[in-house]
Amino acid sequence: MSSPAYPPFNAPPVPKITHERRLVRRYLLQSALRFNAGSLLFVSLAIALLPLGMDIGTPAPGEAGVRKLDPYIVGGVVLAIMAWLALLSSGIARGFLSRLGDQGTALSAESIASTVTRRIDAPFNPYTTFDLCTETLSGLALGTALGYAGPPAFSHDPFKGRIVLGRWRPPVLGRHVEVRVSTELGPSCRIELRSRPGLAWFAIQQGQSLKAAETVCAHLRQHLERHTAVLEAARRERELERTSLQARLSALQAQVEPHFLFNTLANLKYLIRTDQQAAQEMLDHLVGYLQNALPDMRSVSSTLGREMDLASDYLAVMRIRMGERLRFEVAVDDDVRSLPFPPAMLISLVENAVKHGLERASRPGLITVGAQREHKGDGELLCVSVVDDGVGLTEQAGQGTGLANIAERLALLYGRAASLSVEPGGGPGEARGVKAVLAVPVAGKDA
Repeated sequence: MSSPAYPPFNAPPVPKITHERRLVRRYLLQSALRFNAGSLLFVSLAIALLPLGMDIGTPAPGEAGVRKLDPYIVGGVVLAIMAWLALLSSGIARGFLSRLGDQGTALSAESIASTVTRRIDAPFNPYTTFDLCTETLSGLALGTALGYAGPPAFSHDPFKGRIVLGRWRPPVLGRHVEVRVSTELGPSCRIELRSRPGLAWFAIQQGQSLKAAETVCAHLRQHLERHTAVLEAARRERELERTSLQARLSALQAQVEPHFLFNTLANLKYLIRTDQQAAQEMLDHLVGYLQNALPDMRSVSSTLGREMDLASDYLAVMRIRMGERLRFEVAVDDDVRSLPFPPAMLISLVENAVKHGLERASRPGLITVGAQREHKGDGELLCVSVVDDGVGLTEQAGQGTGLANIAERLALLYGRAASLSVEPGGGPGEARGVKAVLAVPVAGKDA
């Protein structure tokens, strides 16, 4: 026989608890009435079935008389049973009050109530909340916490947002917990949890309903908080990825900016020595270009119209340097000028057309810049083309940082949804010129 467990000598004393007298009287009376009501149902049923087991009625020939039930005896037995049940219920109830005092817990109205209600505010829509509640309430962990031998008996109605769980089936016969999820559509919803006694209403309440409600409520809150934490962690991870992406894009774009500016300044330096009037005109175009470009040079977003205007300014500067060797056309419809488009990509394509296409040709050349929408599957692409009739594809074409940066930025921004193609620009049988096409999703986010 094991010795009783004693608290350690240095344990703080348990505070002495005094229960409220009004609640104690109410609890004792409630326990006696409920316990006697449930017991009398069985006693009444037994008395009603008692004549079936006794030979009561008209005596057969030769018998002395008829045996009858004495009402005084029956009444005395019933009174004795009621008195015994009252004493029994009082002992059980006082034992519960004593355990509460030993635990340092005061008697409350909820601890003696047969029905306990809790409410939880969930930060998810009703459909997600109902799925999370179903996942939590049907598990083995909750059944073990409630004292069941396995997972709770479980029934649910997703159309009404109602879940019922208990010890056996049907759950409503015994003590069970009913969970209702509000069906009003919105970003959040409310969960109402109610612990009901079932046939245990006739038993002495010893805090079972309160314990069941608290246990189910704690499991629901824990699961909702865990799911919220997972979503918050995913949101922070996406934000970090987006910040890292913008940093990489800014670094790539910073490589393109001096690439264009250094070439332009080198051209300006050449013209200052050879043609001061042309140099002055080029400087005016360059200042106008920088006034439009510098405010957004570090931005990761732009529009097609702005990039087209910058390409026109650049080509105007280059035409001053190359003279009649360079002609250009920039055509874009008004309905696509406001569409989002990543910055510094079109300038790189135009610069490649000038440097690798027309500067190496011994004849005048034409650069045509255009844009149009194209349907692809379920989406729509914005296709921007730069076509020149220069020397065509060579081994040196596309080996600079321009095209490499464009390809990497497209992969970072759009994945496989965007593309860059460089191919011969002439028709059948012709080998002159290069056609570069940059395709990005119309619905894509800012670069």
